[in-house]
Amino acid sequence: MRLGARTILALMVLVMTAGTVQAQIHCSELPPLTVDTVFPRCSSRELAVAGFPDHKHAYAWSGWEVLTDAEGVTYGPGSLCVDRVLVPREGLIVEPNSKAIGPFVLRHNPGYKDCDMIQFLELLDWAHHEVTDLLGLAVTDTLIILNPDNTDQYTELTGQGVWRLYALDGDKCILQPYPVLMARTLAGHGAFMLVTDWTLQEALPTDLPPWLQQGIVEYIGDDGAHLLNYMAEFRPAGPVLLSAPLVDALLSRGIDPSQEKDRMMFRRACYSAYLMVWQLVENEGGLAPIREFLELAASGADLDQASIQVYGMDLGQLAAFLDPVKIGEPLPKDIVRPNPHAEP
Repeated sequence: MRLGARTILALMVLVMTAGTVQAQIHCSELPPLTVDTVFPRCSSRELAVAGFPDHKHAYAWSGWEVLTDAEGVTYGPGSLCVDRVLVPREGLIVEPNSKAIGPFVLRHNPGYKDCDMIQFLELLDWAHHEVTDLLGLAVTDTLIILNPDNTDQYTELTGQGVWRLYALDGDKCILQPYPVLMARTLAGHGAFMLVTDWTLQEALPTDLPPWLQQGIVEYIGDDGAHLLNYMAEFRPAGPVLLSAPLVDALLSRGIDPSQEKDRMMFRRACYSAYLMVWQLVENEGGLAPIREFLELAASGADLDQASIQVYGMDLGQLAAFLDPVKIGEPLPKDIVRPNPHAEP
């Protein structure tokens, strides 16, 4: 069979553009995390092209639609302020120096206009709806969040650098200033990570191992794309992955006096913890097992026994099984990927 010139040309175009189409996958176009998600969410090829999924920027893009819960109540970005005009909602409390809704109270300088700070309250509201569903855990307490005036005040109050997005102590939190988080395109991630962290701490009577606590925080917060980008700075000095015992030690010891060392080791520990939970959820049964484990933990079960019941091994064995140093990274390290915050 002979092919005509037009047919040959069409085939050549298909061959030449096949890789281009694949290369256009954006991390926001990978499947989002839901209780009904089919795991693993991404093929190796998709991960290699797009990087880890990141769905915490879409609220700032064109086409975003306000979310609605099962009762028909809107929530999340765009639900409390529209065109910088307040939208009345039951439970919304607006004071000159504080804003509150649901379990969150955000305290701030009274110089901000109402919708300036309510935007972060919307993100917390979004995270609260999603995190409660994803983890299967509920919290009845109230989280008091302080928004400092600037990063100098944040560092003075917490002793932390800006690579740590908040300082959480029970039901009180000092947040990296929301305008700074927004400028860094990390506000959505910060809200989900904070709500996840707080929910785990408040709902569970026994602390999770640091690798698991931080890993869940990073995973639910969709922080993998950013963590992967951070690692580019550290790779020239050698391997970036850490085993669970070192992750636990680094996350438990507090802040290193050397800011540069603290930034490097904290981000490496967070990335390693993220990879462990990525492997646990994406490739070891999905969300259902970890939700079962958390339900047992919330009921007061011994954490090792809960882990054995769900995963067939205690937490130490589970950590060794998920060791990122042994497993490695699930995607190439030298692929150039789209910026997570750039609208595709």
